[in-house]
Amino acid sequence: MKKFICNYYILAFYITGTFLYSQGASISGTVKDILNGDALIGANIFIQETSLGAATTDNGQYQINNVNLGTYTVKVSYIGYQSKEVEITLSEAKNYVQDFNLAYTTVEGKTVLVTAQAKGQMDAINRQLKAKSIKNIVSSDRIQELPDANVAESVARIPGVSIRREGGEGNKVVIRGLSPQYNKVTVNGTNLASTDPDNRSTDLSMISQYMLDGIEVTKAGTPDQEGDVLGGTVNFILKKAAPGFHGSLVTQGMHNGLKNTNDDNKIVMSLSNRFFNDRIGILGQIDSENRNRSSHNLGASYVNAPAELDSLNALSFQGLTLTDMTRLNDRTNTLFVLDAKIPFGTISYSGLNSKIDKEEISYADNYALLSEIRHYNTGQTNSKINVITETWKYEISLPNLKLDFFKSYSLSKNDRTSILYNFRERYAYTENVNNKSLETIQNFLVNDKSGAFYDRYDYNEYFTDESESSSGANLQFDFNLKNKVSGKIKMGIKVRNKKRSHDRDSEYSAFTYVAIQDKRDSTIKSFDWLDEYADPGDWYITYRAFWDPDYDAGNFLNGDYEIGPAADLDKMNALFHWYRNDAHFTDASYHEEIMHHYHKTNSMIFDYSGKENYDGKYIMADMNIGSKLNLLTGIRWEDNITTYRSFKGMQNTLPHYNAAGSDTVSIHTRENSYALPSLFLKYEPNDWLILRYASTKTLTRPDYADIIPLYNYLGGGGQVLYRNRFLEPGVSKNQDYVVAFNSKKLGLLSLSYFTKDIDGMVYSSGKRYIVEGTADSLYGLPHYTDQKFIIDYKLNNPYAVKLEGFEIDYQTRFWYLPGMLSGLVFNANYTRSISEVKYPRTTIDYQITWTPSFKVVTVNLDSFYVDRLIDQPNDIFNYSLGYDYKGFSARVSMLYMSDVFKTTNFWPELRETTDSYRRYDLSMKQKLPVKGLEIYLNISNLTEAIDVTRLRGYNQSDPNFDHALLDKIKAPDDITIDERLDMIPTNSRAKKLEEHYGKTIDLGFRFSF
Repeated sequence: MKKFICNYYILAFYITGTFLYSQGASISGTVKDILNGDALIGANIFIQETSLGAATTDNGQYQINNVNLGTYTVKVSYIGYQSKEVEITLSEAKNYVQDFNLAYTTVEGKTVLVTAQAKGQMDAINRQLKAKSIKNIVSSDRIQELPDANVAESVARIPGVSIRREGGEGNKVVIRGLSPQYNKVTVNGTNLASTDPDNRSTDLSMISQYMLDGIEVTKAGTPDQEGDVLGGTVNFILKKAAPGFHGSLVTQGMHNGLKNTNDDNKIVMSLSNRFFNDRIGILGQIDSENRNRSSHNLGASYVNAPAELDSLNALSFQGLTLTDMTRLNDRTNTLFVLDAKIPFGTISYSGLNSKIDKEEISYADNYALLSEIRHYNTGQTNSKINVITETWKYEISLPNLKLDFFKSYSLSKNDRTSILYNFRERYAYTENVNNKSLETIQNFLVNDKSGAFYDRYDYNEYFTDESESSSGANLQFDFNLKNKVSGKIKMGIKVRNKKRSHDRDSEYSAFTYVAIQDKRDSTIKSFDWLDEYADPGDWYITYRAFWDPDYDAGNFLNGDYEIGPAADLDKMNALFHWYRNDAHFTDASYHEEIMHHYHKTNSMIFDYSGKENYDGKYIMADMNIGSKLNLLTGIRWEDNITTYRSFKGMQNTLPHYNAAGSDTVSIHTRENSYALPSLFLKYEPNDWLILRYASTKTLTRPDYADIIPLYNYLGGGGQVLYRNRFLEPGVSKNQDYVVAFNSKKLGLLSLSYFTKDIDGMVYSSGKRYIVEGTADSLYGLPHYTDQKFIIDYKLNNPYAVKLEGFEIDYQTRFWYLPGMLSGLVFNANYTRSISEVKYPRTTIDYQITWTPSFKVVTVNLDSFYVDRLIDQPNDIFNYSLGYDYKGFSARVSMLYMSDVFKTTNFWPELRETTDSYRRYDLSMKQKLPVKGLEIYLNISNLTEAIDVTRLRGYNQSDPNFDHALLDKIKAPDDITIDERLDMIPTNSRAKKLEEHYGKTIDLGFRFSF
């Protein structure tokens, strides 16, 4: 393979070298708006009756090389503006400068002003139409107009994109129904390091949209982009200094409707300038925000026992948790961008530092119906997520040749600590509550809250660090064959080194029956507020001693449920720190004994560290054949070596007190290499029609936690906790078809159809029996795990995943309507996705041999069940209607997502799906008499939509359940389980989770110069 690659590069250099000696003239210049001088990005410049053309870059510049001498007509076009033609004579082999100033579309000879929303729409359309790959774009102007909380929310406006949400705010991106870990997120082309403790996804909630000059979502990438992506690549384009001295200030106050608070705030400051005749540009920006993202949550649990595999089993309600969650997000972004023009090229640097501190305080009532216990829980979780990216780039531009070198660095840290304090009320129900409904459970409470007592605390923490450094180069040659076939040959290399570590710890301290009495007594004596309610020798201290008298849950879950009282978090944290402080113990050996009986530690077993070394190379040809056809083809080679370190062995003794598990270090190295060919065709039969086709091959690499060499033999249970270090990357063959119509009055109408055939996606096989003699040969496990059960077992799916869908994207503006109606701007898109996944399922069976001697043999019976991709909605619909008139601007937008498949399960009735989700947002702004000053108002989630997740099965005790369905569901023998599940209406399915987060209102001022 290496010899083949070397020969390929030598041939490419030879071919492109021959073109260097046939240099012709070149044409370069800028394309700008004739009224305000703004650069028009993505304008199309082409030489008529040839294959030669170019598109303007982000500063409105273009260059066409290798033009044979002669007289030509050069035409420039830009959606929304009047096209322009210029005749130019090339008499010698030099560069000719030809600038263009275009006028906006006119109505009956009258010039129409370009509004902010129309400009943002036109920028996105023009850049999207000129792109070589298949992508969607959100321009900087449109980003500023939308009432989005962060960049994840902005990406969700694009066709085929949905998001995961936390507290009503998006944090991770799903593209074409493929989960976040299957997509790549970059900033100026630099990979964002993963923030997840287990998989390759990145939390985007910390990144501010004010830092961006645009968003690109590439759904079919060319060979010069990394291939380890299934759904798509989200690239955030950072701002950079525009000509002149500029600054801006944004101040914003916020109202949280759920908590009825008004103390949230946001401030954004930005300064930029260009020096020495625009040769050097510097931009600095800071964004600071404090926002309340609280929620009211309902969580329910069900059991399906007794259960039969080939039947649709009824669900029994067994637990309810009501949680009042106060979530405060403190978000900070800093940006610094520098670029310098030097002879024959540019040097640039961009650095983005984004972080978010999340403080979550939870007050929860938990109803454990089977144990007749009611729990009161008070907890606090602190999360700190930090992402840093830095990119250095050096670009050289010579006639017919471009060369760039780059170096980048990305870092992520995710530190999370949580403490939960538990109180118990025994015999909490007035009667047997087995299989009651969640709507009526509070009717059967004793409500002896003063009889509840302090039981224990649970403390958990994890720390995840990832760093990635990359470097590489790209070389591009332009060529021209008699003006009929022209284009470029491009090749490049990239080296990437990643380091990652994860550390997880947990402990608990019990206060009741398993604790030492002396410790209880010393605790009571050390706190006056405890001594008031308890005496030495007491095991159970009443909940009343810990109550917070100021706690008020407000209108919890719209008044449908009651919650509280809650413990005073300051008191509880004082107890926690007292337990962990050695100062009050005079005898060290006594302290060690106390800690042994009071704490359970789960350290090391899930800890891991490792590195990944990546080497990528590519070569591609981008050819214009005549004036209508563009062909791009090439191949990318990727080699990846991973080395991870974790732990293995047998569980330690006394697991009740110490669940640290194995402490033997295990190291494993994996290597894999892939060739990824691709083909792109773009045909423009006329000015209003574009046809595209793309065939690509991409990868998905297994999650970090799935390939660590971990196993832990849980002795007494006969089970082995196991991670499969032999997992291979999944491989996808992708096809994309696009038809785009565009005209002055129509706008852009784009129709896309896509298919994906994915081999080897990683899924859980559940529980599996290790057949005698196969522990080492199949799983790399020691002999003592023979004839035991593997749990948490992952494998490459032996069945191909099928995914297909279509996207409709429509963008238009009504500039041709009379009077004030000309300010209307409309955007809408619809996505339909259909997937078929055969999820492997293993059942354990026993075969009896009667002769020659009686023997019972345990066997694995492998089968599968069919469902869709996790995180995939079948339907996504977005629209926004904007209006600009003079200094006033407004936009109403709607996002709709059909039900999403959330989690799979061995049992059909226990698989989880969300309800459909519909949300409305409103944004308005008005320019004020002071130049550059405007006031704006954003209202998010106008109708206070909620997130609901349900199990697919039915709960007969639920009042919403239609009992007349039972005969239909259970009677026919020729109906599959999935068909029976589909017969159950959504509101009759067992509710698993419900989250309310209300609406938010932002009011602010923006000043710019």
